[in-house]
Amino acid sequence: MRFLDERGRVLGKFNIVDLVIVLVLVAVGTWFAYARFGRDLKAEMAAREQPIEYCIVVMGVRPTTAEALQKGGKAFEFKTGAEIGAIKDVTVEPAYIWTVTDKGTWVRTQTDERVDAFVYLEATARVGENVITVNGVEIRVGASIGFTTKWAQANGNIMTMNLLGGEIE
Repeated sequence: MRFLDERGRVLGKFNIVDLVIVLVLVAVGTWFAYARFGRDLKAEMAAREQPIEYCIVVMGVRPTTAEALQKGGKAFEFKTGAEIGAIKDVTVEPAYIWTVTDKGTWVRTQTDERVDAFVYLEATARVGENVITVNGVEIRVGASIGFTTKWAQANGNIMTMNLLGGEIE
């Protein structure tokens, strides 16, 4: 038995033009039903956006760079230029460095020439099942991130994150 017979019927029973029309009507009906009664994707995406506070530690920078970060403003990811939040606070602690003594041993000492800056940012994050992003930039504890402000550029690691919108579902 052939798929199409001499009269153009599928398996000898259905006209191919009628079959295409039926398939198009089923597809349009399915699309309409999904559009009318399906999930509201915009509301679902908005429900996943939550305010977030996170801290980036910038280690071993000059005190002038830390002062420039303390001026605040918006922070932008270095590679893409995407805004990653607004600087709310910057705390500064003396930095520790490793140096070699006269005897050739390594010693960790505090230095006055460098400081560690803890930059606290606020932003709106999109929370997914496996990832948290701020304007398309993946944010996770331990990740290295280069950022720039109006006054300074720095590279640090994300130290802490706090989702303010509640639990992740």
